[in-house]
Amino acid sequence: MGGDNVVVAVRVRPFNDREKAKKCGLVIDMPDGKRTAIRDPTKPNDDPKWFTFDYSYWSHDGFKEDSNGYSSPADSKYADQRKVFNDLGKGVLDNAWAGYNCSLFAYGQTGSGKSYSMVGTKTNKGIIPIVCEELFNRIGEKKGDDVDYEVFVSMFEIYCEKVRDLLTTKQPPKGGLKIREHPKTGFYVEGLSSAAVSSYKEIEGKINEGTKNRTVAATAMNATSSRAHTIVKIKFNQKTKKGGGTTTKASEINLVDLAGSERQDKADTEGDRLKEGIVINQSLTTLGRVIKALADQQSSKGKKGGNQVPYRDSALTCLLKNALGGNSKTIMIAALSPADDNYEETLSTLRFADRAKSIKTKAVVNESATERMIRELKEENLRLQQQIGGGGHSSGSEELEALKRQLAENQKEMENLQKTWEQKLAEEAGKHSVIEGNDNALAKKRQSVPHLWNLNEDSALTDVVVHFIPEGEVTVGNKSASPAASIVLNGMAIQPQHAVLHNSGNKKISIEALSGASIFINGKEIKGTTELQQNDRILFGGNHLYVFANPTKKGMDKELTYEKAQQEIAQNSGLGVARGGGAKSKEQMILEDELVALMPLVHRANAMAKELGRQVTFEIVLVSPEARGLEKGLTEVVWIKVLNQSDDTHFLWEKNRFMSRYYGMQEMYENKMDGEADWNLPKERDPFYEPPDSEVFIGSAVVFLQSLSFLIDSEEAFPIVDFSGNEMGQLNVSLSPCSVAGKEIRGAFVEQPKELVGKNFAFKVKVLSAIGLPKRINKTCCRYRFFGENEVTTKTIRGSNPVYSHENTYTFRPVTDKLVDYLHNSNLYVTVWGSQKGRTDRSSRTSTPASSTKSTPPNGTHKAHVRLMRLLEAARSAENTAVSITAIEEVLQVLRRDGVLITKFQGEDDDKGKKGSGRRRSSSKKKKPAGAESKEGKNEKPKKTSPSKSRERKKNPSESR
Repeated sequence: MGGDNVVVAVRVRPFNDREKAKKCGLVIDMPDGKRTAIRDPTKPNDDPKWFTFDYSYWSHDGFKEDSNGYSSPADSKYADQRKVFNDLGKGVLDNAWAGYNCSLFAYGQTGSGKSYSMVGTKTNKGIIPIVCEELFNRIGEKKGDDVDYEVFVSMFEIYCEKVRDLLTTKQPPKGGLKIREHPKTGFYVEGLSSAAVSSYKEIEGKINEGTKNRTVAATAMNATSSRAHTIVKIKFNQKTKKGGGTTTKASEINLVDLAGSERQDKADTEGDRLKEGIVINQSLTTLGRVIKALADQQSSKGKKGGNQVPYRDSALTCLLKNALGGNSKTIMIAALSPADDNYEETLSTLRFADRAKSIKTKAVVNESATERMIRELKEENLRLQQQIGGGGHSSGSEELEALKRQLAENQKEMENLQKTWEQKLAEEAGKHSVIEGNDNALAKKRQSVPHLWNLNEDSALTDVVVHFIPEGEVTVGNKSASPAASIVLNGMAIQPQHAVLHNSGNKKISIEALSGASIFINGKEIKGTTELQQNDRILFGGNHLYVFANPTKKGMDKELTYEKAQQEIAQNSGLGVARGGGAKSKEQMILEDELVALMPLVHRANAMAKELGRQVTFEIVLVSPEARGLEKGLTEVVWIKVLNQSDDTHFLWEKNRFMSRYYGMQEMYENKMDGEADWNLPKERDPFYEPPDSEVFIGSAVVFLQSLSFLIDSEEAFPIVDFSGNEMGQLNVSLSPCSVAGKEIRGAFVEQPKELVGKNFAFKVKVLSAIGLPKRINKTCCRYRFFGENEVTTKTIRGSNPVYSHENTYTFRPVTDKLVDYLHNSNLYVTVWGSQKGRTDRSSRTSTPASSTKSTPPNGTHKAHVRLMRLLEAARSAENTAVSITAIEEVLQVLRRDGVLITKFQGEDDDKGKKGSGRRRSSSKKKKPAGAESKEGKNEKPKKTSPSKSRERKKNPSESR
């Protein structure tokens, strides 16, 4: 590994089961060991984008599974785990042996194969375990009388910018471990435990211990492994005796498994007021900025005003400062997904890796005499003590605290240098024997005692936690249970007394759900007592998912996965997810994937809302393209319905909006669990709260266009239907053919729509008014898109019976076959959007004087409203223009404001309504206009209904007045 450039490798994994089932296309190609190409699946005829790296590993296909489970190459193109280690891991070891600091980190989206390359599986070990194993193999080969080798291991994670030590059982401090900066060695984690190890078995035990602690913490925090960065730090010292003294060559190996990068839709996340709550990508974004700044800085050497590198903007970049721009030899491996539906994420990963390869680091050998190091530390400590005692500092000043902290760190480092290696090993020996004994006893006990083993979204954290069910009663509850529960589960929605497991002689094991407890078995919620069967999947509360295993019976299945368990919950949700193993369409699989990903989050969001005292509930709904105002698209997409019970308002959030809020909820919940005094955020920053004046989707109306294809005008009241099929009111829409000059055409119908082709025509779309909207609605507007033109939005009008008086003309010179087909066979989808009134606003605005208590019944209001709309439309289209449209609109505003005046018009409307004047208003059922019916291709002559109606309006001047 020559030179100081960051070595960059990319690796592509095989298709997973879901990608195979969806028949995803392959977008990655690696013709040799250096170059990587990616094709845009939406532009198959375009040339691919090419990238060149130090290593391009093809691990997509071309392998076979050996008898021991190892994936070995079936052809020369396939890169197995051993090849990756030989190219990258050996370089890490060689540099560490030479006394350099080394760093290796994996980057890529969730599910792209980072953990497989870094950690691997039991049969296919990754870089981290092989590096540790080979390190001790070399120590065994080179160990001599004049050299002592010391190995220490630390393991920690960074989650939501909080650092947590994974090798300690102590409760983490409030806000996590602190990151400090040493004037010589740079950033470090204060109080991080470091365990002395003397064999690969011991270091493997420590990593397993850290993984278990990580699993428990992730479950309690409502997180997953893919949401946290994990760093394994190995400190390797070589002490050589020279001339009565000792020289120490020290190196640090940082093995970093970064959190999965997530692409967020700009349209849904940018501009959201809760940016501060979205921490999932914060450190990865900062890492990208650091890499870009370093690349720009090094490409513009010698120029003034170099870019500032933002190391301090995140915990991750602080701790990787040496690895990226300081004293370290650095390697990056980027994991790629091969599937076409991950194209954008994979392209982003390739660009990130391409930028990183231009960075140069300045690594130096860390070698110095041990006696000199001790002497320098003593001198520095003496100087620090003089500064502390010399005055000039206030007792609580930051400067004084920093000096005291530095003195304590120096003292600790000096004591470690003075300790012998034997003393350090002796301190850890007791812990190693206890851990090893526990692991052996655990494995033996699992072969005879019924137990629960955990499932986790990250396969590396699956089957890590085990709870035994001995004979008798076993209680399940949280840490506040009194008496203490046999199985303690912490985290959301776990009651102090949650459940009781009954074991009768290891033959019959049942579970009893206690009052208020949420327990699902195989995707179905249970109440009371249920007998457990082999391999049952049990979900406790919001985040504890286990499999029941009884070793006294046959049929234990170790291949069960978190995804299968979540699919069961989705299939039992009543949302129409396909069951069974039959063939599914790609759309069904996309819908199922979204449900499997979102259902546990919605479940947890409800649990967090309950525990934080938020009167908000979340529910998954499936929304059709018609309800979204689209002619085509995915049959159904997942939105989240948000019901604010205190305000009596509800909203629909798209998936990305819900996800951005979810991370804010999670951070708020964790702050409360950590005892933060300011966890309770004000409304403007509360991720659970949506202001009533936020725009909300009310419903959509389907407007039939067929009459226009025969040049027949129409006016109808169409039902406004929400996502659940409930009618929210009616929308009055008028469609009129007209000349290109804008004059409406009356009576010039055609017998065949094809007669319009080649001629010049225009069409008017009028959104007149809405009737009977819910009382909680404050203001509304309508949106629609006619024949693929730009979306049109009406004026925003207040009230539950708004008058939009909207008109838009579409001119076509000439009419095409495509337009005629659209008019004859398609519909216009008009969506209604609005804002709501909170419960308090509604109560204050609806209070009326005693004199006006005798209000007109709703039926009278409706008739008066329709009557006025007829008058208004008649005035717009009649030759007699004596009627003032403005006056009518003013009267209508008065009617909407003052219910008393409606009574004045009710009798008149009822009397004249019997005469049949005004345009026809139809029901929501689709009716072909006169002349549209045909028998075996022969059309009947249309009835001239519209012109007669127009003449009727002209003959009745009393109506206009």
